[in-house]
Formats: sequence, C-alpha cells, structure tokens
Amino acid sequence: MGQALELLLDTLNNRLAIVMLCMVALEWLFLAVRKCIKSHKEGLVNLLSYVIESLLYIFLGPILLYGFMVWIYQYRIFTLGYEWYIWVIAFLLYDFMFYAVHYLGHKVRLFWCIHGVHHTAREMKLTVAVRGSFLGFFHTPLTIIFLPVLGFDPFMIYIVETFGKFYGLYEHVNENVVGKQPWLEKIFITPSVHRVHHARNYEYLDRNYGETFSIWDKLFGTFQTEIKEVQPVYGLMDDPINSENYFQIQFYLWKGLWKDIRNAPTVMDKVKYVFMPPGWNHIDGGKLAEDFREEALKELEKKTVEV
Repeated sequence: MGQALELLLDTLNNRLAIVMLCMVALEWLFLAVRKCIKSHKEGLVNLLSYVIESLLYIFLGPILLYGFMVWIYQYRIFTLGYEWYIWVIAFLLYDFMFYAVHYLGHKVRLFWCIHGVHHTAREMKLTVAVRGSFLGFFHTPLTIIFLPVLGFDPFMIYIVETFGKFYGLYEHVNENVVGKQPWLEKIFITPSVHRVHHARNYEYLDRNYGETFSIWDKLFGTFQTEIKEVQPVYGLMDDPINSENYFQIQFYLWKGLWKDIRNAPTVMDKVKYVFMPPGWNHIDGGKLAEDFREEALKELEKKTVEV
C-alpha cells in the first residue's frame, strides 16, 4: 500500500505542478496584455523566494519531515484506513491545522518574522502564493507533522496537503481575473476573502486565516468579507521596504525583532518580544493589530451613519 501511495503522490505532484505553472503563465500573460501588472520584478522575486525556500525542503524534507512523520506513525493513537470518509476527515483536519498554524504566524512574532515575508508583496497575483521565507521549513510543516499520530498515513497527509496547496494557489489570483464571489465565501476562502487577509488596511488586519474553508474563521470570529468602501491595499502595515528586493523582504522583520530584543531592559522582556504578537512593546504594551482594526471599523461605521 505504501509503494502504491508513493507512486500516486509522485504522479499527482508532477501533474499538479504542470497545471500550476500553466495557471501562473496564463494569469501573467492575461495581466500583461491588459497592462494590469505593476511590477514584473516583484513576480520574479516571488518565484526566487520559492526556489530558495524549496532547497531546505529538498534536502531536509525527506530526512527530517517525512522521516519524523513515519516514525511518529508507529505510535499512532488510532489505526485508520483509506476509506473515502477518512480522506475527507484528513482534509478537514489538515485545513483546521492550516488555520491554527497560520493564526500563530500572525500572533507570535517569531513566526511572523517567517510568515510575514509572504505579506510583503504589494500586488496580488498567483506567484504571491509561493512568496515565502527561506526559513519556511521551520514553520509551515507544523500544519501536517503531527497528524500521523492520530492514525493518518503520512502519504495520505501529503496528498491532502497537495490539494490544499493547489487551492491555496488559486486564492491568490489577481482581482482583475476573479472578483468577489459572495455565494462561495459562505463556505470557501475565495480570492476576494484572501485579498482581505493580505491587505494592510487597518479594517482588514489579521482576518481570514483559512486556506480552503471559511468555516474556521467564522467559528472563531476571524472572518471578514471585503468591504465595498475599502479597497484592499497590499503589503506590510508600515510598508517601508522595497518589495522587489529579495534581501529586504527576507530580513526586514528579523532586524526589527533583533533591535527590540537588544533594547529590552530585562530577560523576560526579551523573551516576550519573541513570543508576543507583532506591535507589542515592554513600555506600555504597544498597539496590536486588533486595536488598529477596531478603531478603523468604528470610524468607518461612524462615517456610514453620517452619510
């Protein structure tokens, strides 16, 4: 069974890779013809980020990640089979874990320094899906690495993750290709919903962490649909970096963390800078994303009432 799943996974990955490349190429061509792309160089930096990030997965993935999953599978709590409903449960659990790990990527500054690279793009297009940190190997695998202990075969998890990533690519499509889909976002994370996640508008900060289903965001109160009066503007909140510069996008957040740790007066404060949310400081607690968001939404509501 393991060899059959391995062959299926290789075939699936190869075919999906071809489909993904075709999607990226077609979108790029469509946007270029319509002159909707603001920066071709940013797209190239997206792809460069993916290539460099993939190096750790190529060299360490089979040894550390997959090896650990196979090892932990031996100590599984349950023994699950390969019935169709097990696949459905595996996908739902994977999607929930994506939500949880993604949430940590925004709420723990150490993880934000890794995940935040993905948010440095100022233009939404399919290549943004692969714009990530060269240290992504130390964050992203948390989504799947412990699932085998529940009884899911590691190969099953990899196949499920592959489909999840494929959908994750689609949700980064440019707004000139796919607009708002209100009826779909009742269940799914649509491109419009994910554009909200990437926006640096205060009204949209730290919303929509799901990859495939919007149910997790709605269940935990982190869902935000696109507001008609607030056009998403992409990038980091303070947006001080050149999104076309690979080294700036990779190291800017780490430099800020190191500066805060160095200036912190106590050991406990230094530790807190690592694990507290972005925006926290040791002086007065700082101003966090939810503070900016609540103020902006109140102001928007006030303007709407006045009109």
